[in-house]
Amino acid sequence: GTIVRVSAAAVNSIDETVAEDGWKKISTTAKEISYTGGQKSDLDMTVLESDEQEMENGLRGMGELTISGNWKPEDEGQDSLRAADADDSLRLLEIEFKSGNKVRLLNQVRQDSWSIAQNGVASGTFNLRVIGKPAYEPAPTPPAGG
Repeated sequence: GTIVRVSAAAVNSIDETVAEDGWKKISTTAKEISYTGGQKSDLDMTVLESDEQEMENGLRGMGELTISGNWKPEDEGQDSLRAADADDSLRLLEIEFKSGNKVRLLNQVRQDSWSIAQNGVASGTFNLRVIGKPAYEPAPTPPAGG
């Protein structure tokens, strides 16, 4: 019930509007998606009067997203990510959960890998750099009394 779409063409912003036919599904071959938000750097605020080391959060690093599943060269979503890898362009990824909640992430492909195992099963992984913060959209609230 989870739908994962990637923009077919390059984008410049997480707020960019993508036409309905400008999305390519990747959830037909994806088996797992893993997101890790960017870690903030530590700023040492320790002074002579400190009793212990004191830290504050610095700037947030880039997040990472990994998509792994069945490798299929004719998959349109995978093809869009391979094209982005080739020309270093950005792609928008939209994940719509079964609950109706959505998240959009602006990404740059860092690595495309695949492997073949027993019985000719081919699997692949895309490692993506997440640019900026994800945009979360809650599921629509059903009308009252309905």
